[in-house]
Amino acid sequence: MDEIIKVIKSNQLFEGINEKEIAHILKCSKAEVVEYKDNQMLFQKDDTIKKLGIVVEGSFNLVSQKYNGARVIVTSLEINDLFGEALAFSSSKETPYDLISQGNSKALILPYSIFFTMCMEACNYHNILIRNMLTILSDKIVMLNKKMHILNAETLKGRIAVYLLELHKKTNSLIFDMPMKRQELADFLNVKRPSLSREFSSMQQDSIIDVYRSTVKIVDLDRLKELAD
Repeated sequence: MDEIIKVIKSNQLFEGINEKEIAHILKCSKAEVVEYKDNQMLFQKDDTIKKLGIVVEGSFNLVSQKYNGARVIVTSLEINDLFGEALAFSSSKETPYDLISQGNSKALILPYSIFFTMCMEACNYHNILIRNMLTILSDKIVMLNKKMHILNAETLKGRIAVYLLELHKKTNSLIFDMPMKRQELADFLNVKRPSLSREFSSMQQDSIIDVYRSTVKIVDLDRLKELAD
């Protein structure tokens, strides 16, 4: 388990907790490392989830099943990513997605009970763990609120403008790197990647922005704000 702890110690869930304390938490919660084969399903839509996981080797795909049978990858989970955490404090424990291993993978599995049942020693770092989980969930709510703000724009150019203005505000700079890859941004904005690329090209031709790979330079801030309105 020592090697696993070295992987997960940088996870936000264990912020402010040292390796010895993490080891105690894993023992107290009866956490286990589970291996999965390529394309093995960890859980599927409407399954009741009672545990969260951390990817410690390989990767997993979070997949949405549409009513017509089509399957769409919502996101890919890499090493140290969490899954199942959104249901930890929810009154509903039924997952809306499938989770499928991409290649041979491993995950550290922890039961939700670790957040509700204090160990006999009532350790301070147990309280830190719970606080970290609440911070993670709060950050997700903030992110979803920002996404709703972006998706409220009437046009794709408007969505892109709002997104870029958020990054401009965060970095306090007219030049910044987009944290998402192009496909991830297309998924986030709920559009096809070619449509996103076309709009970026159009905004560049109109001298509103310059784009080079993941780097964006806002050329005309006023016109970008007009698109966002």
